[in-house]
Amino acid sequence: MSHPGPPPQASYGYPPQQPAYGYPPQQPYGYPQQAGAPYPLQQQPPYAGWFQRAGAFLIDALINFGPLWVMVGISTAIEESTGESGDALATILGWVGILAMIVAVVFQLRLEGRTGQTVGKKVLGIRAIRAADGRMLGVGLALGRRLLQFLNNVVFGLGWWWAIWDAKSQTFADKIASVIVVRADAVPTSQHPGR
Repeated sequence: MSHPGPPPQASYGYPPQQPAYGYPPQQPYGYPQQAGAPYPLQQQPPYAGWFQRAGAFLIDALINFGPLWVMVGISTAIEESTGESGDALATILGWVGILAMIVAVVFQLRLEGRTGQTVGKKVLGIRAIRAADGRMLGVGLALGRRLLQFLNNVVFGLGWWWAIWDAKSQTFADKIASVIVVRADAVPTSQHPGR
């Protein structure tokens, strides 16, 4: 009777072997294996902190509305100093501010939809992704989430504060839109679903 050899030993310190041909590779963190999903089950993604999110929001507000505020301030100063003679210039500057705000908001929405990051989120190293599969939002969902953010202001801004103690650090708008905000280094940049 032949005696089997010793059991195979675990390969400590060596990288795990690649899956067999035809099987999808394993990916880091917590979502079901789906084409393009950045996380497998069992682990939670590293959610962004409330202060990171608040800082990103303030930076984005300055980018989106700063040009409008500056132009309105300049046009008001012109109107006050020149009287009726400066009305035409003041009106033109006001419209330039409105146009700049629209361009900034559209640029930011497109950026967030494609990469999960506005300029503020990029500066603070966070990214918004779909909660179900970890993919990027797409412009439509990014816009819908933005519009839903008025709900965060109901009852003294409770929706914004909710993210402090929420298990997934979500605001009311995030929950309704099924979006989470995570550290940017936790999501592969190739996970851009759509326009």
